[in-house]
Amino acid sequence: MTNNAPTLWFFIRGLMREAAHWEDFPKAFELAFPGNKAIPLDLPGSGINWNLKCPLTVGEMAKALREQAKIRIEQEITEKGKTPVCYVLAISLGGMVALDWIQRFPKDFKGGVFINTSFSGVNAFYQRLKPKAWGPLLEIVLTKDVKLRERKILKLTTSSFKVEDVHLNNRLEAYEKHPATKANFVRQLIAASRFRPNLKKVNPPILLLNSLGDKLVDARCSSIIGENWSWPVKTHPNANHDLPLEDPDWVIDQIRDWLGRDRK
Repeated sequence: MTNNAPTLWFFIRGLMREAAHWEDFPKAFELAFPGNKAIPLDLPGSGINWNLKCPLTVGEMAKALREQAKIRIEQEITEKGKTPVCYVLAISLGGMVALDWIQRFPKDFKGGVFINTSFSGVNAFYQRLKPKAWGPLLEIVLTKDVKLRERKILKLTTSSFKVEDVHLNNRLEAYEKHPATKANFVRQLIAASRFRPNLKKVNPPILLLNSLGDKLVDARCSSIIGENWSWPVKTHPNANHDLPLEDPDWVIDQIRDWLGRDRK
C-alpha cells in the first residue's frame, strides 16, 4: 500500500466460471492481507454478465472487465478520497485476459498473479489443453444436470478438495441466478484459442503459479511463459488446475512472499 491508499485485487476466473466459483478464497485472501479488498469480476457471458454475448476476442473481454473495474475504483475514490493501488489475480483464461489488459494499460496495475494459464503462440496446443482432458471436458459440456456437471468439473479440476453437497448446492444456486449458455462457452473457447499476446516486456511485475497435478493445462506452460518474460514461477507439487480452491493457503503464502520481495 502507498500512502495508506486502499489496495484492490481484481480476481478473474476462467472458462464459464463466475465469482461464486471462487468459494471462500476471496474472504481468506482478505483475512491474510488486511486492508486489501478482493473484487471478483465476471467475464461477459458469465456470472452477473451471463446474458451478454461473449466477445470472440480476449481483448474485448479485457475491455469489458476494465469498465467494470473503473466503476469499483471510482467508488473507492469517492469513499476514501484516494486512488487505490490495484493488482490482478487471474486463473486459466482469466490469465489471458489479465495479460491483454496489462499490455494495453500497464499503469492500471502495480502487479499481477497468473495461475495455471497458457498462451497461444507461446505454448503448444496439446500443452494448453491436455489430450486426456478432451473427453472429460466434452462430457461436462454435454451434461445437462447442473449439479452433476459441477461435480464433474470439480473432479476434473481438483484432486484433494473435498466436495461437499454445500459446494454443489451453492453452484446450482449460482447457475439458477446466472444460467450461462453453451454458446458463450464456445465463444470463450474460440477467444482463448485465438489469443496471441505481444511478446514484448511487461512493466508491472508478474508472479506465475502452476500445479504439477494439473489435469487440464500442462505445468510446462507456466515455465515457458516465465522464461519468455523473465517472470518468477512457483510450482505446487501435486495440486490440480483450480489451485486457489484446492490449496488457498499455499497460494496466499506465495503471494505474500512475492509481495515482500517486490517491496524490498
